[in-house]
Amino acid sequence: MLKTTLRTSLLLMALMAISCDSKSSTSSSAPVPAKSITGPGVVKGKVIITAPPPPLPALKNEPCCDGAPATVPDESVIVNSNGTLANALVYIQGGPKADGADLPTAQLDQVFCRYTPHVIGVVVGQKLNIKSSDATVHNVHYKSTFQGDINHWMKEKGQSVDVTFKMPEVLKTVCDVHSWMSAYICVLDTPLFSITGDTGTFEISNIPAGDYKLVVWHERFGKMEKPLSIKDASPVEIDLTFAPPTK
Repeated sequence: MLKTTLRTSLLLMALMAISCDSKSSTSSSAPVPAKSITGPGVVKGKVIITAPPPPLPALKNEPCCDGAPATVPDESVIVNSNGTLANALVYIQGGPKADGADLPTAQLDQVFCRYTPHVIGVVVGQKLNIKSSDATVHNVHYKSTFQGDINHWMKEKGQSVDVTFKMPEVLKTVCDVHSWMSAYICVLDTPLFSITGDTGTFEISNIPAGDYKLVVWHERFGKMEKPLSIKDASPVEIDLTFAPPTK
C-alpha cells in the first residue's frame, strides 16, 4: 500500500512539473504587445550597393486613369545618387515576438496605377488599410502561406479594405488588371524595423539590451544579416552592403 501511494505521489509530482514547464514555455513564447517592446538601443546606417546594375527601363502605365503619367519607374531596383538602395527592409531578429494590434493602422495606397509605398512593413496583428485613390478598377492580389490566396477587388476611387496577418512572411502584391503594378507587404513579428528611402539610410530605435541579428532584405538582392549587440543608449552604426547579382 505504501509503495502504491509513493508511486502515485511521484506520478502526480511529475505531471505537475510537466504542466508548469508547459505553461512557462507557452507564456515565454507568447507574443507581447508591440508597444511594450522598448529599450535604450539605437542602430543606424546605410544599405549600399557596390556597383549599380544596368538601368531598368520605365514601365508603360497605359491604360490607367485620367491624369496618370504614360510611364512609371521600375521600382524593383532603385539606386540613389549616393550609391545606396531604396526599398530595403532592415529589421531586428532575435527579440521578443510582437502582437501589433496596439499599433496605428498602416496604409498601402494605389495612385495612378502604382502602389504607394512599394515596400511596406507591418507587424503580425497590426491593421493594414489597403485603398485605391484611382478612378479605375484594381484588384489587390497576394498569396499567403498561412491565409491562402487573397484577392481584393476595388472598383471605385476611395474604396478600401482593412486586413491583418497571422504569421511573418513577405507577400508580393500585384494587380491583375494592370500587370506592371507590384508591391511587397513585409509581415514581421517585431516592430523594430526600418525601410530605406531616397537616402538609403535606416534607423531603428527602442531596442532592448541584448544580442541580435540585424537583417536586411531586398526583393532583387535577397537577404543578409550581421550580428548586433545592444548594451546601452550609445548608437551603433552598421552599413550593409549588397553586391549586384552576376546574372
